[in-house]
Amino acid sequence: MKKVNLDAMILREDFSIDNGYTSTNRFKQININDLKADSIFRHTIRKPDFQRETRDWDVNQIVNFLHSIINRHFIPAVILWQNANALTFVIDGAHRISALMAWINDDYGDGQISAEFFNNQINDEQKAIAKATRAKIDKEIGPFSKYMDSIKSPQKYTDDFRRLALALNSFSFDIQWIDGDVTNAEQSFFNINQKAVPISPTEIAILRGRNKANCIATRAITYAGNGNKYWNKFLPETQEQIEKLAKEINDLLFLPPLHTPISTLDVSVAGKNQNNLSFNYDLVNYSSNKMFEKEDSDGQETIEVLRNLKKLLQILNSNDECSLGLHPIIYFYSKRGNFKPAMFYATFLFVKKLKEQNKFKLFIVNRAKLEDFLFKYDFLFDQINRNLRSSKKSAIAISNVLFDIINSFNNGQDELNIMTALQQKFNILIDKPMEDSASGKRSELKSSAFITVSFPNIIKCNICGGAIHTNSISLDHIIRKREDGKDELSNVQLTHPYCNTGYKN
Repeated sequence: MKKVNLDAMILREDFSIDNGYTSTNRFKQININDLKADSIFRHTIRKPDFQRETRDWDVNQIVNFLHSIINRHFIPAVILWQNANALTFVIDGAHRISALMAWINDDYGDGQISAEFFNNQINDEQKAIAKATRAKIDKEIGPFSKYMDSIKSPQKYTDDFRRLALALNSFSFDIQWIDGDVTNAEQSFFNINQKAVPISPTEIAILRGRNKANCIATRAITYAGNGNKYWNKFLPETQEQIEKLAKEINDLLFLPPLHTPISTLDVSVAGKNQNNLSFNYDLVNYSSNKMFEKEDSDGQETIEVLRNLKKLLQILNSNDECSLGLHPIIYFYSKRGNFKPAMFYATFLFVKKLKEQNKFKLFIVNRAKLEDFLFKYDFLFDQINRNLRSSKKSAIAISNVLFDIINSFNNGQDELNIMTALQQKFNILIDKPMEDSASGKRSELKSSAFITVSFPNIIKCNICGGAIHTNSISLDHIIRKREDGKDELSNVQLTHPYCNTGYKN
């Protein structure tokens, strides 16, 4: 089930700015009125800046939690820490507070609080999840406003409902306070969160390296330069550059938006991973040849990382003149329409290697054969990924395989010999696609039917013979204009941008 984005409910703050702490302004409870959008308390409560996004709960978890509050079930205390400036940081309980705040303010990632937080740049998927969440909560629990109205206008409601409303109005979170300085507070956060809702190794790396260029770039890309600004320590012009580059990269990865079941071949190159920190973090690291050991003090390293990644993604698929325009359906998706991270990483590394070794010509010459092979024998690559048991581990192996395949075609080998060599090298025993023999979800079957019928009619480049994607089309004059070629339909052809401006010239 999709996760609900509640990240806007509690703002972030760098609590390491002030190493002191206070115990003089400690309160004992957080009540309903404290969580309303216009409350003073909501503007003084914070999450540590390194905390992961508050989007680990799906709608069922939120519904169950709200039921627990209404029915007076046990709710664990939230754990807070207060710095010397009396800002209150949530060390444990951010999801609980945010879920209740979302219900109180009718904002599940698409309301006024979220709109302000994301600068009105809320993607369609987040809006759809928010809408579905609101509908389910309204049906099973009812809007918060209805409970408050029952206190003001009791004659409109049953006695049982009014009793629930009165109990809700008196609800409050109990609080436990952490003593000690910022170091103690930070360590407490990691200890508590790894025991309760485990943090993945990638998330740990991002949280602990939050001031390093690759981590800042990852955060910026994930929310297209919006949301919490982890780069706000830099100069305003540097912040603007980071946000602009992050938005451009996000567009390159996730436009046009992917809708399932697939009913068009014009899909995004990176599926629905827009809010996937781990995916974006791995991609950032794959794009760079350097180790990120030191913090980025002025934002210039972050800009360098983003520029480098943008350039590689432009080569992968864009309307830039350097673009190879790789078609996502061939390179990054299964025949059932499922995005395949291992193939995306592998192809990204493959393109990076083509650029570094200046072998675009080798690729162009053998591209059509490679793409036919990838589509026909995609199960081979699925099996390589299964054998290596990790998208990241198989990425390098498969990127090398892609190079081996174009070299083999260039040396005159046929696809049967290449397939046999791969089966032997990676101990692949199957001789038919795994997906063809498995029963899939209805949406996958619909996607599979569409892709199977549509793929033979896909537009091909008139120079290299490879598939053309909507994000990467160039109009080429067969007879160049400088050679008196006419602007006439009979003298133009559809190509990839690089085939037109790079390979042809």
